[in-house]
Amino acid sequence: MEFDIALHIDLEIQDNDFVLNDSLSPSTLKKADVIAQDIKHRILESGLLTKLVGLRNKNGIAPILTELELLTEQDNRIKPGTIKVYRNDDGTLSIIAQTRQYGGLQSGL
Repeated sequence: MEFDIALHIDLEIQDNDFVLNDSLSPSTLKKADVIAQDIKHRILESGLLTKLVGLRNKNGIAPILTELELLTEQDNRIKPGTIKVYRNDDGTLSIIAQTRQYGGLQSGL
């Protein structure tokens, strides 16, 4: 499967707003950073994160993290079976995966 590098350029978004560079133009992302941002937005839009609110029981959290991994694995730019979603002690999530074209990526929510 071939990928076109031109497809892996996107505007950088943080806190639901565009990030501006020094010249006040929208900042761009490339390669694995684009894929990481897309995964983050897919998870945010899925509604699965609301299921984690208030959960402290590991048996209740684990199935939701598995759902998040399966959701992430739907992206064909990610190597299947390489996705790990972790819940950190502070309640945030870390996502680690291998892309087909750019190697590893790491993202947080």
